[in-house]
Amino acid sequence: MQIVVTGHGNFATGIASTVQLLAGNVSGVQYVDFTADMNEETLTNKLQETLTQDQGTVFFCDLLGGTPYKQAATLKATHPDQDIAVVCGCNVASLLENALMGLDQFANSHDLAAKIVTTAQAGIREFGVSSRPAATARPVDEEEDGI
Repeated sequence: MQIVVTGHGNFATGIASTVQLLAGNVSGVQYVDFTADMNEETLTNKLQETLTQDQGTVFFCDLLGGTPYKQAATLKATHPDQDIAVVCGCNVASLLENALMGLDQFANSHDLAAKIVTTAQAGIREFGVSSRPAATARPVDEEEDGI
């Protein structure tokens, strides 16, 4: 099992820098930036290079609907025979908590993706507020333009 962190600019390598500072080298995690000198095809090729037939992959993207998210989703759609999940809203806490537990404990990419989402949701807090009713989420429009 592996996690591939991707996002706009140097988001992924910025996350890598933070992870390195906090926890050292974390196995099973790769980082792919989408910089201004790249286009969608270049990003897709870089993401494609991270895939292996015998290993599940969770693409952990910065933003819903952004180019890294869309390219990861396209890879998932065009590789139905591979164990791929795509998650957005990447943050350091959920990445570290799950990667340090050992990625080999997850049966498939969707189990890991679900745990990442749960961990991220549990880790978001407002200082001084113990609980607040959940906001109503707006429906996701899968066809909206990316960033």
